[in-house]
Amino acid sequence: MNKLKMAVLLLGTVLLASCMPAESWELTSKDGKVRFVLENKEADGVTNLSYSVYFNDTVAVEKSLLGLVMDKQEYGKDARFVSAAPVRDIAEAYRLKSGKRMNAVDDCREQIFTFRSEKGHDFLLTVRVYEDGVAFRYGFPDADNHTHTIQSEHTEFAVPVDGKAWIHPYDWNNRKKPSYEQYSENGIDIRSACKHGRGWAFPMLFHTNGLWMMITEALLDGTYPATHIDNSGTFGAYKIRFPEPDEPIVPDAPEPVSQMPWYTPWRVVIVGDNPDVIFRSQMVSHLNPASVVQDDSWIKAGRACWSWWYNGASVRDYKEQLKYADLSAAMGWEYMLIDAGWQRMGNGGSMEDVVKYAARKGVGVWLWYHSGAGLEDDTVAARRLMCDPELRRAEMKRISDLGVKGIKVDFFDSDKQRVIRLYPAILKDAADHRLMVDLHGATLPRGFERTYPNLMTTEAIRGGETLGQQARCDRAAEHNATVPFTRNVVGSMDYTPVTFSNKIRRGIPAVRRTTVAHQLALAVVFESGFQCFADRAEAYLALPELPKQFLKEVPAAWDESCLLAGYPSDYVVVARRLGEDWYIGGINGKSEARELEFTLPASCKGKSFTLITDGEDKDSFSYMPVTDSDGMLKVKLLPNGGFAGRIGK
Repeated sequence: MNKLKMAVLLLGTVLLASCMPAESWELTSKDGKVRFVLENKEADGVTNLSYSVYFNDTVAVEKSLLGLVMDKQEYGKDARFVSAAPVRDIAEAYRLKSGKRMNAVDDCREQIFTFRSEKGHDFLLTVRVYEDGVAFRYGFPDADNHTHTIQSEHTEFAVPVDGKAWIHPYDWNNRKKPSYEQYSENGIDIRSACKHGRGWAFPMLFHTNGLWMMITEALLDGTYPATHIDNSGTFGAYKIRFPEPDEPIVPDAPEPVSQMPWYTPWRVVIVGDNPDVIFRSQMVSHLNPASVVQDDSWIKAGRACWSWWYNGASVRDYKEQLKYADLSAAMGWEYMLIDAGWQRMGNGGSMEDVVKYAARKGVGVWLWYHSGAGLEDDTVAARRLMCDPELRRAEMKRISDLGVKGIKVDFFDSDKQRVIRLYPAILKDAADHRLMVDLHGATLPRGFERTYPNLMTTEAIRGGETLGQQARCDRAAEHNATVPFTRNVVGSMDYTPVTFSNKIRRGIPAVRRTTVAHQLALAVVFESGFQCFADRAEAYLALPELPKQFLKEVPAAWDESCLLAGYPSDYVVVARRLGEDWYIGGINGKSEARELEFTLPASCKGKSFTLITDGEDKDSFSYMPVTDSDGMLKVKLLPNGGFAGRIGK
């Protein structure tokens, strides 16, 4: 064959290849460890859009289906590739007002792929790859004046089955309210089906193929409901599921409805070779828009006391509330919370009087409100204060003018789209009136705190308020050793911890099974920008000097957080830093005594400090002096025990 024929043949081969449709694409993290593989290949006469995720060439997510059905048309199935935008490197620094690490950097690579549906409609798949995982979402960027409905989302997560899962069932109690307050099913088989048939809640934690992985959701802007997961995907893979139709708060259908442009929430996969990667991750926050609050100097994380946990009637007693204002002042805590019922306060004064008294003591007051979800048409205006925009703004102005610092908004009770729209509305109006927010009885955090830094914490946890039942006290240690690896990873957690007393309900005390040192450690193990210490005033004031001093000093927001040791539902040791001071806390999730060994952060080496540890029994403390630490520690824990300490400069 002569050179001319060879050149013609080679040119023809190149032209043929260039005309063939692309079928596969890869996007890799900046450090080369995480890889997202996108495919649009034909099999058995059908072309399906799919993806897979790798960490150091180990499969984290097997080939999984992508796509959705909008207006009864497929977007993903038999789609045609149109274009792939150039890869964009993102490195955007921002500062949060609370959280596991206030100085954050959204550091990733992004690529946007355009596909055309079988009916000729274009849609986007935006992919971001981080050094600790991947995220993707669908987009419809062309504006129109029509309302569209997504009937279903095909997104699957085919997690390799050779491992274990820690997942919370989607909340479904006798009130049918998804408040994310179920216990995690710990160490179960991957792809297990949820027993009540309504699927699993985010976040989902896995240990498989030698990797640790979390799957969750980020960014709710009101154009989509919050979603959860079931096992209806290919070969039992996890698949996106919309809210349950019979969630009772609003009668709306569960499917998302919106005009365009329209972007779905991010589907998030956090992955690494050890659980500390999951613990430290801030991907959920990264995937949200920048702050809309210009002046955030008034937003201050802090600790609070709360009288309701031990005695709900105390909220209506002016003199009792003065006692709790005095408690916060004595402990150096920034705030106090007055819960439901403050409008009927008596015994010598009102809420307004408490606010004035507390202000003189240097203590800010937070007030409880019902969200009003499902009460939009209620004839009693007081029940609509947070859901009616005009009433909400008027009430926020009134209490802000009084000097109230924050609001605890409760009972959202549904993940349907109308209720999801209420969250950013409340947060925006609260920011306009310089009010911080605690979302209680709420959906799982999806990163609102980046856009609205006045969001200090969210409940979405079976917390301390449920410890009025003995069965829940019996499970508390294991539960406490699980949620640092699951729920608390995705956002601040209003657990209302550090309770030394036995909670009394209907005259019957539920006996605490955890040790007092375990309870003390929760001030560090659990992260919350509004850390609400729930026990009665007398319990805190009666503490021995070192534990009391620890609670006076422990912060509510951090420059750095790390997992020193632990295994989900078994034990956990956490270190958090503010400035040059480190605080450590460790808890035993099991009912057997044990010794834990772990390595301190490097900057703690050579320092002397005292650990507050378990005493002879669950109701006593002991103390462990550490002199010129070499960085390695061994600590003995009682059953359900714990320890805590401060390592200062």
